[in-house]
Amino acid sequence: MAAAALPAMIGIAAFSIELGQGYQAKIAYQGIADAAALAAANAYSTTKSEATLNATALNITNMNGVASANVAVTHLSNYSSSVSDAVQVVLTKTVPVYFARIFNSQASYTVSVVSIASLATSATPACVIALSTSSTGISLSGGTRLTAPQCGIASNAAISVIGGSSISAKATTSSTSVSVDGGSSITADPVIYGSSVSITGGSSITGTQTHKSNSTADPLANSTALAAAQSLLGTYTAPTMPTVPTGADMSPGYYPTTMTFQGYTGTLSGSTWTFPAGTYNFHNLNTGSLTVKIQGPSTVTVSNQLTIGGGGKLIVGDGPVSINAPVNLSGGTSMVLGAGRHYLGAVTVGGGSSVTLGAGDLDVNGALNISGGGSSMTVGAGNYAIGHDTSSPARAIYLGGSSVLTFGNGTFSANGAIATDGNSTITFGQTANHLINGNLNLMGNVNFGAGTYTINGNFNNGTGGTLAGSDVTFIMAGTLNLSGGATSNLSAPSGSSAWGITDVLFATQSTSATTLGGGSGNNFSGAVYAPNSDFKMTGGASATGTCFMIIAKTVTLASGPSAATMCASLVNSGATATTVNLVK
Repeated sequence: MAAAALPAMIGIAAFSIELGQGYQAKIAYQGIADAAALAAANAYSTTKSEATLNATALNITNMNGVASANVAVTHLSNYSSSVSDAVQVVLTKTVPVYFARIFNSQASYTVSVVSIASLATSATPACVIALSTSSTGISLSGGTRLTAPQCGIASNAAISVIGGSSISAKATTSSTSVSVDGGSSITADPVIYGSSVSITGGSSITGTQTHKSNSTADPLANSTALAAAQSLLGTYTAPTMPTVPTGADMSPGYYPTTMTFQGYTGTLSGSTWTFPAGTYNFHNLNTGSLTVKIQGPSTVTVSNQLTIGGGGKLIVGDGPVSINAPVNLSGGTSMVLGAGRHYLGAVTVGGGSSVTLGAGDLDVNGALNISGGGSSMTVGAGNYAIGHDTSSPARAIYLGGSSVLTFGNGTFSANGAIATDGNSTITFGQTANHLINGNLNLMGNVNFGAGTYTINGNFNNGTGGTLAGSDVTFIMAGTLNLSGGATSNLSAPSGSSAWGITDVLFATQSTSATTLGGGSGNNFSGAVYAPNSDFKMTGGASATGTCFMIIAKTVTLASGPSAATMCASLVNSGATATTVNLVK
């Protein structure tokens, strides 16, 4: 029995020895393959060179006694859902058979090991992002030059550059195709594409072309600050009017030169009636062409009608004033109210007339209509609630040509549209949120005080004028159209600002087209956020502030130079980063 079992025992021992040799070779080669894969991945992360990747892997394996013929190095694109790019090193070794040849004629067998290391990636953050996944996401034509030396250009659809246009960026990314035609160019490294690249008509691409699947997320999709601002669209503070006494009528003339009204004696000097401080309750107050001056501090009410005749004036010192009636000024008349809590009916100022209000809260039960001809209204610091007229759509503020309307700092609510004509000037004070329940249609000059402007409608510029504002954010229910030829100098808040939304200049959820126009004199600093809108920029724009970004459904740039830079708070837009790791 022992003799019969001896061959089997010898066979088992022989195969054990042969397999042990193979197992030892596999362990040794696996360590060499792992070292080679990691070294190649680290080298490639620095140089982005295929030649360096292959040479590094071969150097490591050769130094460890593995012949180049037994080494296979492969750059894997789209390796897995979690690893975009990787390097694979496969080593093979022929293990000779000694004792087992007694039972098998095979002289050797092959041992193979595989090592895969992820390549370090650090996608360039994008400052122009087209979120649409269909058709063409980013399109340049008409000789447009898009320059973004410190950031990327990213499209979840195609990128098209035609008509002598150019992109010069740190990187470009397209989830589908990249096409360059008609003497156009792309200069970027890398140029990443998802499906294909087309270069025709004397065009060029300068930079490493990388074929891999990719997509860019909306960097503001989960912004709580934006959501909070958008939730205020359509909200406003309704103006109120307190109940006032019926009062008595007063209509002073040139004679007699003294008069008593509700126990207070006034005197006439020249064309000015002066009354001492006190409480005055008027039913109808008619100044005629004279000046009626009530010294402060006083409490003044008008329950029925205020009339200021041609050349006449009403001057009231500090104290609360309630005019429960429309205020109509024309023919060079004026009304001056000191500091205090003021309630007014609808205000119409025309013919070179003026209204001046001191600091204090103001409710206007109707619209403000400053109808031109050098007319003006100045309102001191306070909280403002403005109603609207009976037009359709309702209008809260209208400025005619050459008119001026100035607000101080304080909360602002306009329950209707704001419209201005050419050569007019409106100035908004600074406040956390300017509530505008309607369109903002501008044709004149506008000075925007710091803060958010929540516009429940469209933001349009007609023609001419200057738009200026720092630390401002515009939230719109409708579309943005600043193509009317105005000179714009608008900048979003920075991270250190207490106003608006950091780095967001314009934001709309509208599906209507968004247009930003004008020439090189237009300066915009901040992000234009229109995720559901086709964005078009004509005439070019420059960025003098910290950043200029576009995040839209599609982006079309036509005619003139454009510049784009990253906004600090959005530096992760379109960016991903991984480190070198063994994944197999």
